[in-house]
Amino acid sequence: MRGLLIAAGGTGGHVFPAMAVGAAWQRLYPEEPLWWVGRPGGREEGWVASLGVPYAGIPSAGWQRQKPWRNLALLYKLPLGYYRLRRLFQQWPVGVVFTTGGYPGLMPGWIAHQRKVPLALLELNSTAGRTIRWLAPHAQVVFSAFPDLEGVSPSAKVVWSGVPVRFVEADRVRYTPEEARVALGFEAEKPLILILGGSQGSSTLNQMVVQALRWWGEEPVSILWQVGGDRPTLPTTKARIEIRPFITDMVAAYRAAVVVVSRAGGSTLGELSWWGKAAVLVPSPYVAEDHQRRNAAYYRSRGAALVVEEKEGPQLLAEVVLRLLWEAEQREALEKAASALSKPDAAFHIAQMLHQLAYEA
Repeated sequence: MRGLLIAAGGTGGHVFPAMAVGAAWQRLYPEEPLWWVGRPGGREEGWVASLGVPYAGIPSAGWQRQKPWRNLALLYKLPLGYYRLRRLFQQWPVGVVFTTGGYPGLMPGWIAHQRKVPLALLELNSTAGRTIRWLAPHAQVVFSAFPDLEGVSPSAKVVWSGVPVRFVEADRVRYTPEEARVALGFEAEKPLILILGGSQGSSTLNQMVVQALRWWGEEPVSILWQVGGDRPTLPTTKARIEIRPFITDMVAAYRAAVVVVSRAGGSTLGELSWWGKAAVLVPSPYVAEDHQRRNAAYYRSRGAALVVEEKEGPQLLAEVVLRLLWEAEQREALEKAASALSKPDAAFHIAQMLHQLAYEA
């Protein structure tokens, strides 16, 4: 019986959409196997545990442009990882390989091509990253979070799938907004600002938010802030502020939020759309291919988000968020436009296409 091998690791932006596809595969095809390849000891191993599937940590590494001496690790990690992956492909009856990119997906994708195993890719940003660009000529399909995907070969079969998200329809009614705020430890009636810097946090966004608190802190609001590993020092404010390295109950967080301040990674944008949230995006200017600015520009062009660049400063960020918080008409327009960009069944559609690839090859 052929199964699905998912290769994804690193950030939540790569892992959570892949987990959504894995969960959809399990619901649609409960008798057919699913395996996961990620990094040895990576955070994704703990996240993936909820799926209850075999996990293999494979040594791999990306090219270090800022610290080139670290590239010496490639001399032993790549051969070791290649050898272990070849053995896994011999042990597991892999029918199709699926990856969301990043360096943990490169070698599994290449071995799938070598062994003539169907390969499917998911690019979550509007511009393809290096792994997706390199593997696209060998893939049977490239799923795209955006209707137009830049950076891949014209010969690649690109399918606009939208973003598979880690939520199900029942999550939409698990809490009322007031219940969600209480569950998170806030007052039920105070509007909540949710701040997301990604699963690893963002030190520069965090610094910007600390300064914006000079304005937000004087308002009758609550603030839930995912900071990653970088815990900033907070000024004294009237607002109730809760800082967490990582938010585990994202259903409550999204339901509780009136306005979301976020980076502009494709996975997060897909979740904001699924929940229909009014968002102020602060795209990271430090990422490859400048993809976050491109993502944010697309959402702004569709009226689905407001955008504040880092260089525009914390005062503008504070003002834009407060204006959105208190102006219901503008906020509701953003929510409606964001919802229109969502493809709620993305995970199931991708899982169905993967199953076809596994059994039609």
